[in-house]
Amino acid sequence: MKFKSFEHVWPLASARKVGPLKARTTLSSTSILIWAGIVISGSVLCGLIVLGRVPLMLAAGASLALAGLAVLATLRSQSKFMWMFFLNACFLVVPQREFSGTDLVVLLSLATALLIACGISSNNRSFAVTAVAAAENRYFGLMLWAIVGFGTIAFTSTVSNSQSALVLLPWLNGIALAILVSSAPSFQLPSFMNARRAILVGGGIASLYDLYLLGTGRALNVGPFNSGRFTGSLGDYELLAEFYGAIILLGLTAVIFEDSPRWRLLAASLIVPSFIILLATQSRGPVVILCAVAPALALTSAVTFRHLARKVFFLFATLSLIIYSFFSALSALPVFARLSSVQFEGSVESTLNRAGVWGYFTQLPRFIDAGLIGNGFHYPYEEIGTYPHSIYLWLLWSGGTLGLIAFVLLISLLLFKLFRGILLHHSASLSATAVLTYILLDEIKIEAARTSASVSFLWVALSLALLASREQREH
Repeated sequence: MKFKSFEHVWPLASARKVGPLKARTTLSSTSILIWAGIVISGSVLCGLIVLGRVPLMLAAGASLALAGLAVLATLRSQSKFMWMFFLNACFLVVPQREFSGTDLVVLLSLATALLIACGISSNNRSFAVTAVAAAENRYFGLMLWAIVGFGTIAFTSTVSNSQSALVLLPWLNGIALAILVSSAPSFQLPSFMNARRAILVGGGIASLYDLYLLGTGRALNVGPFNSGRFTGSLGDYELLAEFYGAIILLGLTAVIFEDSPRWRLLAASLIVPSFIILLATQSRGPVVILCAVAPALALTSAVTFRHLARKVFFLFATLSLIIYSFFSALSALPVFARLSSVQFEGSVESTLNRAGVWGYFTQLPRFIDAGLIGNGFHYPYEEIGTYPHSIYLWLLWSGGTLGLIAFVLLISLLLFKLFRGILLHHSASLSATAVLTYILLDEIKIEAARTSASVSFLWVALSLALLASREQREH
C-alpha cells in the first residue's frame, strides 16, 4: 500500500466536522471593523500627504502596508498562517527594516496575527465550531498555559525593570503565532506540509540574497576576532549558521516525506546553497549537531517508515558521496581546521571561549540577583561587553527562574508529544522533532535573542512543532 502522510490531509478532516459553517460568506462585524479601520487610516494618510505633513517615502511605505493589510484581510486563515510562517523565515533579507527602533516586518507579522485572531473570534461565535475547537485543544491546555505564562513573565520582567515594552515585540510576535497555532480550530490551520513549504520558500529567498552577499565579498566579519567569517543578511555568523542548518534539515524531511516531485526537487536544490552558506560562517556547533541529527533522522525514518528505507538510503548515500568527492576542497576551508581542533583554542582576542564566557557571565552580580523575574528583556550588551552564549543563561538573566521554567516546560511538553507521534508513525512529528532538537541543542551555546529575526525564527520552529503535534493528536 502506498504511504500517504497526514501532513497534507489533516485540515480537510477537521473541516468535515463543521460542514457548511466554513462556507459562510457574509461579512461579520469583526471584518467590517477591520475594513473600516483600513479605510479610515487610508483617508487620514491621504489627507496628510495632501497637506505635505508626511514624507513621500514614508507615505509610499505606509500605502503599501495598508494595501497589504487589505489583501491579508481577504485571505482565508490557512493562507494567513502560511504568510506568517513565510514572513518570519524570509525577512532576514530585509536589512533596513527598523524605524525608530521598531522592526517594521515584526509589526506586519503581528498585524497578520491580529487578523487571524479576529477571524477565529468571528468563526467561534458558532456553537458547533466552538465545540470542535474545545475538543481538539483540551490536550494542549498545559502547553498553552506555558506559552501564555512565558509571555506574562517576559512583560512583567521588562516593565518592572523600567524598560521599554517595544523590546518585547519580536517575542510577542512569536508567542502570538504559537498561541494561534495551539488554539485555532484545525480547519483554520494549514497542514504541516504547507507550513514547511512556506518556510522553505522563505529560506530559499534568504539563501539567494546571502549567496549574492557571499559572492560579492560583503557581510564578512571585520571585528577584532574571528575576522573573515560570513555574517550574511542576519549580521551574526553563529545565528546565520543555525538558521541554514535548520533549513537543511527541513529540506531533508521534505525530500523524504513530500508527495510532490516538484517540491522534493525544490527542497533538494535548497540543501546545497544552504550548506555552502553554513560552511562560510565557519561555525563548528551547527555543523557538529547537524552531523548527529541528520543520520538520526535517516535511521529513524528508515526504521519507522520501512517502505521509505530505500529512498532514505539513496538520499544519504548520495549526500555522503558528494561530500567525499569534495573532501579535499572542504579540508582547505577554515571551518575544517576549526572542526579538527579538539580545543577551543586561543584567547578572547582570537576566538570566544564558551567556558570562559559562561564562567564570567554567571559570576555577574546582576545574574546572581536575577531572582524569579529577571532583569528584563532589554540586554545591556554595551555594559557587559559580551553575550551569555546560551539561550538558557539569557533567559535566566532576562526572565529569571520563572521565565526559564516556563520555556523549559513548553519545550519538554512539546518534545514529549512529538516523540509520541513518532511512535505512532507520524512523519510530521519526526520532521518537527529533527528541526527542533537541532535548534535547541545549538541554543545551548548561542542565543537567538540577539536579533528580532532570530527570535521570530525560533518561535517559527516551535510553532511548526506545535502544528505537527496537533496533527498527530487528531489522527
